[in-house]
Amino acid sequence: MKKLYILYDGECEFCRRCRLWLGRQPAFVALAFIPFQSPEAECRFPGLAGLHPEQEIVVISDAGAVWQGGAAWVMCLWALQEYREWSLRLAHPALLSLARRLCEVVSANRYKISHWLKKARNHEDLRRKLDLFPITPRCEEGGHCRTY
Repeated sequence: MKKLYILYDGECEFCRRCRLWLGRQPAFVALAFIPFQSPEAECRFPGLAGLHPEQEIVVISDAGAVWQGGAAWVMCLWALQEYREWSLRLAHPALLSLARRLCEVVSANRYKISHWLKKARNHEDLRRKLDLFPITPRCEEGGHCRTY
């Protein structure tokens, strides 16, 4: 694998900032960033809409492998020189569910986070907003709890 295509929401401030951060990191694997709304995305990856990239991040390798959500974030970290070790830890079955749940929480609230990023006057202001971020478990039938 020589390249990862990272499909992100080009209309989301949080997603754009994550894309900038990823792009600044030294990487073992080339990263190509494509907003999923762009004509290039559907042209390069026919059927992309069926993956619902508007709901969570999608990463596709130059070999055609596809990752979504938490697994996609783990792949992004795997590509980075300073974060590969973390990606290997998070890819372990014991922690992959944590990465998946964290990605679900962020994906479900990314527009709220984007609004805070746009309105924050400084880092301290943003930190105060994030400290108030509601993350509460919701238990479903059968006793399985998810965090939102």
